[in-house]
Amino acid sequence: MAPDRMDADDRVNILLVDDQPAKLLSYEAVLSDLGQNLIRAQSAREALECLLRNDIAVILIDVCMPDFDGFALVSMIREHPRFDRTPIILVSAVFMSDVDRLRGYEKGAIDYVSVPIVPELLRAKVAAFADLHRKTRQLEELNAQLERRVAERTTELESSGARVRAGEERLRLAVEGAGMATWDADLRTGRAFWSATFFTILGYEPVHGGEASTEMWTGCIHPDDVARVMDGMHRARADRSLFSADHRIIRVDGGDVVWVSSFGRFLGDAPGEPSRFVGVLFDITARIRMQETLRDADRRKDQFLAMLAHELRNPLASMRNAVKIMYAEPLGEDTLGRCRDIIDRQVDQLALLVDDLLDVSRITAGKIKLRLEPVDLWPVVSEAVAASRILIDDRRHVLTVRPPEQPVWVDGDRVRLAQVVTNLLNNAAKYQDDGGRIRLDVERDGDEAVIRVRDEGIGIPPDMLARIFDLFLQVDGSIHRAQGGLGIGLSLVRSLVEMHGGEVEVRSEGLGKGSEFVVRLPCRAAPASWPRPGETDPARAGARHRILVVDDNEDAAESQAMLLQMAGHEVFVAFNGSAALDRAAAEQPAVVLLDIGLAGMDGLEVCRRLRAGAGTPRGDDRLRPGRGPAALARGRLRHAPGQARGPRGAHEAAGRPARGCPADHLQVIRGRSRRRRSARAWPGFKPAARGVRSGA
Repeated sequence: MAPDRMDADDRVNILLVDDQPAKLLSYEAVLSDLGQNLIRAQSAREALECLLRNDIAVILIDVCMPDFDGFALVSMIREHPRFDRTPIILVSAVFMSDVDRLRGYEKGAIDYVSVPIVPELLRAKVAAFADLHRKTRQLEELNAQLERRVAERTTELESSGARVRAGEERLRLAVEGAGMATWDADLRTGRAFWSATFFTILGYEPVHGGEASTEMWTGCIHPDDVARVMDGMHRARADRSLFSADHRIIRVDGGDVVWVSSFGRFLGDAPGEPSRFVGVLFDITARIRMQETLRDADRRKDQFLAMLAHELRNPLASMRNAVKIMYAEPLGEDTLGRCRDIIDRQVDQLALLVDDLLDVSRITAGKIKLRLEPVDLWPVVSEAVAASRILIDDRRHVLTVRPPEQPVWVDGDRVRLAQVVTNLLNNAAKYQDDGGRIRLDVERDGDEAVIRVRDEGIGIPPDMLARIFDLFLQVDGSIHRAQGGLGIGLSLVRSLVEMHGGEVEVRSEGLGKGSEFVVRLPCRAAPASWPRPGETDPARAGARHRILVVDDNEDAAESQAMLLQMAGHEVFVAFNGSAALDRAAAEQPAVVLLDIGLAGMDGLEVCRRLRAGAGTPRGDDRLRPGRGPAALARGRLRHAPGQARGPRGAHEAAGRPARGCPADHLQVIRGRSRRRRSARAWPGFKPAARGVRSGA
């Protein structure tokens, strides 16, 4: 019925609850076209008074209110049996996460609307609930009329009965399609009738006709939930209210525990004792598990944030102390050198930490691209051993290394494979007491290359073996283990190994019994020829370059320029995209170190203009196409996965913070894009069949 032709008797009451008059006015403006009675309330108390005085069809509640917020008000309303089925819509501009929505639904809301509100959508939802309320009221009036005319309308009653039966059949089909189970129990005889889904959920074989007993259901209720469920039934029977309970049942066919949600009502033909108990039951096991997963993820997130704060605070405190010492007068050369060493070590630690976090983000987003090439595994392992040397020596561990008898070749990314071995060695060093033992074996097993890292550390409980590679998970998550990390190293190991077509497994006999990680990679045949690691072009090794450094972080730009100048290069600096184009046109650099995340004109646009020979925004054509400088893009790439290798026209893309000297970027421009660390030998490190021991 159109609002302008709606009779006063057909109008329903809509309660609007918000402590801000302006928002109430906006709700009225949106809903005024419905032609219904809009009732305003500016507090929870005023809303409850309105509910007691009026027949309310729909309630619209703002979540953020003083004294009682929207969630608390919904709970109070649902506690009153008169309003157990009144539609409630929550509105919020702050609490808009999935957890907040779930909380609203658990409190009893049937919808959750986020601000800014879409007027048409809100109007349609409220109109649907208002129309349902109006039709329900009309149906009650029609039922009363029908009862008065039963004797005169026998034929019509039979026809109505047929329609009801058809409706019940449609309802039965809808219930079965939705996975709902139904029951109808005769309280006088003790007989009950279940739907086929009810039998299936409880683990019984369905019975033709659906006949069962109430005891068959109550006997399946979990012992810890029996008292609560039966108490809810007794209360619902006493006051004829809705029975509702989420509880566990134990299936009779195997003992599996299943979570269900039960809703029922006691019915009777006349006042007094009820004669029937009818209701529906849902299997909510998946929902409960999802809630547990969300809670576990939230707990792990909190642990991760705490560990991250700890891991960041320690290096920063060390660097701050070193800087304060450097400001002291007088300062000896020995003290100054120690301060520089402290800052250098802590900056490296922070860079490694941030790089690991960025790697996790890139792998999750699918932006990691492997540079696959034929790789002799032993030199890669040697690089990883060299990279882990400081940590292992600091902990006074003894490392035993057993190289392969013959070269083992794989198709892989040298840098990422070295990262895998380094993470496993660092993990072994961190998670055992000082003076421990670590064993590293590399061998070929059939068509697989196998890397084993064994330690005698804290071990892994049996219940955590299946989850040890999960992100942010730690066996010892206490703050007291200062170098415990963030729980991302093993997750990176698994992701990188799987990207190489391999697998990684873990073995441990329990806490205090150490652990062993085994990496398996598919082997390949040795190539006919391949350059040895560390080969360089001596003709280009000492070349000087004209370099333009572009970064809107002035400290980063100036410090990088100073380092490059110390390496003998001629360096120019620009702090934004427009200035970079001007400086490039004026100085004609051979190399541009370009930050992608520039304010205003970003690094991607600067790179495109340099490659197009645009020169400056004013049309300076001195940078002609094909004659622009070599470009190295740096920074976090914020674009589609297909562009993850860097902006079009850039020779290379590098993450930041970089772990080495900016001069290392020039190796990329000169063709050494593999970014290999030199395979520096361990002190006294000589691969031998019997292995090597290192450490105190």
